[in-house]
Amino acid sequence: MARTRAQGRRALPGTPPYAPNVGRGGRDDGLDAQPDAGLDALMDAVVSMSTDLDIATVLDRLVAAGRTLTGASYGALGVLGPHGGLQEFVHSGLDAATVARIGDLPQGRGVLGAVVASPHPLRLHDVADCPASVGFPPHHPQMRTFLGVPVRARGAVFGNLYLTDKRGGADFTARDEQVAVALAASAGVALEHARAYRQVREHERWLEQAAACTAALTSGRPLEEAVAEVGALVRAATGAAAAHLHVRADDLPTGVADDLSGRAPVVRRLPDGTVLGVPGDAWALLVPLRSGERWVGGLTAGWPADTVTGATAGRVHTPGPPDDLASVAGFGEQLALALDVAGAQGDRARLAVLEERERIARDLHDMVIQRLFAIGLDVQGAAQDAVRPDVARRLGTAVDDLDETIKDVRTTIFRLGTRGAEAGRGLRHRIDAEVVAARRGLGFVPHLRTDGVTATVPDDVADDAVAVVREALANVARHARAHEVVVRVQVGTDLVVEVQDDGVGIPPDADRSGLANVAGRAASRGGTSSAAALPEGGSLVRWSVPLP
Repeated sequence: MARTRAQGRRALPGTPPYAPNVGRGGRDDGLDAQPDAGLDALMDAVVSMSTDLDIATVLDRLVAAGRTLTGASYGALGVLGPHGGLQEFVHSGLDAATVARIGDLPQGRGVLGAVVASPHPLRLHDVADCPASVGFPPHHPQMRTFLGVPVRARGAVFGNLYLTDKRGGADFTARDEQVAVALAASAGVALEHARAYRQVREHERWLEQAAACTAALTSGRPLEEAVAEVGALVRAATGAAAAHLHVRADDLPTGVADDLSGRAPVVRRLPDGTVLGVPGDAWALLVPLRSGERWVGGLTAGWPADTVTGATAGRVHTPGPPDDLASVAGFGEQLALALDVAGAQGDRARLAVLEERERIARDLHDMVIQRLFAIGLDVQGAAQDAVRPDVARRLGTAVDDLDETIKDVRTTIFRLGTRGAEAGRGLRHRIDAEVVAARRGLGFVPHLRTDGVTATVPDDVADDAVAVVREALANVARHARAHEVVVRVQVGTDLVVEVQDDGVGIPPDADRSGLANVAGRAASRGGTSSAAALPEGGSLVRWSVPLP
């Protein structure tokens, strides 16, 4: 019998024009007026598909119904991925052993690809006659007759139903085609509802992952551990081969840094996904994370492209990037907020450590050093009054030991009041050095009182504060004839420095160039300064500037 020829196009109500339909001998078999005995079976199949909201179940029932209603030996349905190719492939008629021998199942090329490229019904007497045919892989059953119809949902092609090898060796008829088109149209409605349900579930899963990632980031664990857990959670939720959370701008993968610095999630196909941890051709999901206008991080996830995995129980699913980018954007917003909270927690913890260090340093200075000084002066006076030389020598040695002890305590205070590489340059250390140096001019060491975290004061502001303390102490040494001086430093929204003495006050004829310099430093920073005599005696110099 001669090979079949392509028939003319026919249009069914409510369906697009058909691709060439082929039947034996050029006849359109089955288009007659006899009653359709399969109508009840078709209606049963439609009802069966409409009663479930799970896409996987609907697809399985669609393939099974297609085989039953058309008499096909084999059936399959290829679901188109949102970014091209087949995302899912459901098949029926092949046993598990045959599937295992075949290995990778179709990815939408050859005859299957022809139906994808031209989404119209296609009937063939012999698959090998189709110009798009590329043959079968090893161990694949040889299939001859073929019927393919598109499955539409919301006006777009969702996938294609493939039926092969009509039982008895006959060709698929026009009536088979009509039944398959009707079945596919009904399945499209059911799939539309099922897909909407799946999108709701996907949105819920993204919300669940957002809660899990937030818990990981705000748990108080080291940031590196929390970031690694976020990557693992995203991989588990999306089926990605690799996923990473980047929290440093200089750590972004090359080639995608611009996308991760943008404002909305994007999906890209990369010729080489090695930068994401997926060698070779890969799909990439790139999610910039922003807190308001501020960039706080970026999330990457990658999937191998054109790789079909997970063939089980007649179903093959190809993991790929999500198509609901609106839910991904919401997830990104929650992740950015969690990173912000984690950063605030870290800042609070560091501030608490600094405050405790400041408190210890303050207590050491105010309580220990002052007492040691007093003891040293008493011992020194006793040594001068000692009659026996050996006693005077021992008391002198004790004074020297006390001086060394004071130096050691001061060194400890300096280390407590400074940060890492800035040791020896912190505000408390520098003011304390000025206080100690003032002993030469005053004859005694002034008291130093600090309140707040001096380590947070910027270096340029600290420079001015140190100069103010130096100038104020020099004025006291020159004019006040004081017996006690107190230096106070308070750090809050403003930096306040006060130098108070119990001397004779500021003489009217005193040179005020130094005080003018103090006032100029305050004015340049939008602050204030004052110098005045106190009613109870002595004077007070006060200098205050706002902190950035």
